[in-house]
Amino acid sequence: MSGRVSDASREIQERSFNVSKISFEESESKTSRLTAYNFMSKREIYRVIMDGVDCTPDNIVDSDYVTMEDTFTHAAFETKTRQKSDLVVKESKSRTKSAIDTGMKVYATTISLDDIYIDHTYNTEEGFVSQDIDLELAPSAFYLPKVYPVMSYPPEIFIVLKETETQFLFELPSFSYEKGTPEANTVEEENDYYQYITVGKGRNRKMVIEETQTKERVSQSRHTLATRPEKKNAIAFASMWDMHDTYARLAQIRPQEEPDEMVLYQSAEPSLLRKKKTKEITVRRGKTFDEIASTSEFMDAVLLAERVLSTLEYSKQQKRFRGLMPMDPLSLELVYIYTMKPLWTLECEDTINRPITSISFNPRNENILAVGHGKFGHAESYDGVVAVWCTKNPCKPERLYRFDDPLTAVAFSERNPNWLASGFTNGDVLILDITSYPVKKIAQSKRDTNPCFEPIWVTSWRSMEGQTEYVMTACQDGRINKFVNTKTHDFICTPMMRLSTVEGKMKGIEAAKACLKVDVPITRNPAALCMKWHPTIDHIYLVGTDEGCIHKCSTHYLNQHMEVYRAHAGPVYNMDFSPFMNTLLVSCGADSAVRLWLEGIDPAIMTLNCASAVYGVAFCPINSTVIISISGNVLSIWDLRRKNHIPCAEYNFPNNVVLTYIKFSASGDNVFVGDTTGRVHTFHLKDTPIPPYYQRQLLDEAIKKALCTRPQILKQLEKLEKFKDKHGTDT
Repeated sequence: MSGRVSDASREIQERSFNVSKISFEESESKTSRLTAYNFMSKREIYRVIMDGVDCTPDNIVDSDYVTMEDTFTHAAFETKTRQKSDLVVKESKSRTKSAIDTGMKVYATTISLDDIYIDHTYNTEEGFVSQDIDLELAPSAFYLPKVYPVMSYPPEIFIVLKETETQFLFELPSFSYEKGTPEANTVEEENDYYQYITVGKGRNRKMVIEETQTKERVSQSRHTLATRPEKKNAIAFASMWDMHDTYARLAQIRPQEEPDEMVLYQSAEPSLLRKKKTKEITVRRGKTFDEIASTSEFMDAVLLAERVLSTLEYSKQQKRFRGLMPMDPLSLELVYIYTMKPLWTLECEDTINRPITSISFNPRNENILAVGHGKFGHAESYDGVVAVWCTKNPCKPERLYRFDDPLTAVAFSERNPNWLASGFTNGDVLILDITSYPVKKIAQSKRDTNPCFEPIWVTSWRSMEGQTEYVMTACQDGRINKFVNTKTHDFICTPMMRLSTVEGKMKGIEAAKACLKVDVPITRNPAALCMKWHPTIDHIYLVGTDEGCIHKCSTHYLNQHMEVYRAHAGPVYNMDFSPFMNTLLVSCGADSAVRLWLEGIDPAIMTLNCASAVYGVAFCPINSTVIISISGNVLSIWDLRRKNHIPCAEYNFPNNVVLTYIKFSASGDNVFVGDTTGRVHTFHLKDTPIPPYYQRQLLDEAIKKALCTRPQILKQLEKLEKFKDKHGTDT
């Protein structure tokens, strides 16, 4: 019984050994098939033997390098086992055997820390050159091993030198013949021709020189290896100020052009000429205060700092000027007394006691205004000053320009807001660039083209569609000229109109009959004191003269006016159109009157009487019935819907002051007043009626109410309104 059991157990062991042997042989066959599939492994099987010498090429894949086939991105996708050392193979076999015995399964994705072999004896700082600066070494992305030479050269090399056949590339033999022979004559001709093309006139011939160069071919052998660059970690910091200064310094580098140098003596194509040589000039900024204080960057920084500091002193006034403290329309304390509350006064030491002749506001930035200082009386003697102010800094002007002749008129350009047209008492016209701190002239009129020698009272910018912007000027001698800027920085003057003395009976006001004149008058050209463009018709403009007439002119008709009427008994100082009615014109003059005119009606529809000569008048931009005027040292506020025989409010200035300029701000809440002492007063107008919604209708009612005692003019107005409504035109 026991012998049978032992035979059965021996048979089972033999079967299990055979099974394990079969499985081991199958795994061995699979490994051989995978190895045969590998191209490089298959290549190593074959050997190349020629004449008994093994000429098999070396394997181009070095086992020390990591190839693309041996790399993988994740352990789960690994299909080829890594090469391991003998110790690791033995340990893995023992663990595999124990795993088979215990019945556990081990997958290829399992990574054990014991399987990783690290050689701690390798020197990682090999080839590193230390420097004085202690910088952190950058981590290495890969390691390139040292390459040893493939072959060794013998200590002695035998070289055999052989002489080859001599080849002549160029030969110029010298000959000598007896003079007078045919050979000598031929040599003399060749010598003369050589002198002609080298030293004589033939050397100036046209020549084309070209150079050729074969491409350099860089070959790389199998064992060539580039030197590994050293990498270090370094820290660099650049602030916004550093970058700003760097780019600003690069912007100051400008090329300097030099005259062309011609290689050829005769005419040639531009492509054959030598290129211009340019030399860069770098402007370096100084570090001392005297060097920095004169730079425009420092001046701009000071300008901004002054604006910020001025807000500390004028904080409340600035809020009221900007409209941040509006009036409550439902307030019980609301009264209509037309209060003028002073905000600030624009004055400085350079402009004190210099009369203000003209003020212009920038069309793009209403906070900027240019003030021209000249002379008010004929006996006064002052030089000219242009002060550019900003309402954000009422303490000091931001630009100040000085001239030898007094200023008479200033005006900003609409297309180029930084251009300022200035007129002088000697008849010159100048365009300034206010972005520059020193005087920078864009254009200036010349005596050979400008016929004016009298003061320029008006400078006005004008441009039509598709045309360049030009300057229109009105002169003391009655000339209306047009100045066009050119690339040569000169003003080309074109006469547009020459006003003449008007005789006989005219439309407008009735004037006393003049005495019979026997003598010939001194001048027959009245002075053009003011000019205003029509709000709807581009080519029509109105000119007020010192004889009290208003001429209606057009740029289409030169040297003749379209219409003329007498507006005042003395010189006409100013005119203004209503922003709510394009045909309503207000004028003021030396006869102490402010008159309103309607286009299409000859007589004045309304007359406002003042105490003295009126030098300025303006419509309110937010209330159609409010008008302000200046006469002497009195500022008057009129409201046509309330009363027109006396002003609604008056404000007196010191007795020695004459007000010369007045204007509303664009918001309609602030008023700017200029006087003969060189001051620009800024007021805030409050306690005025709330602006109505129907401005045009309210103005019509105020005009008809004032014409209730003049039924004939009222009928003309009604007919004119019917005519306008029938033809669909605006009044």
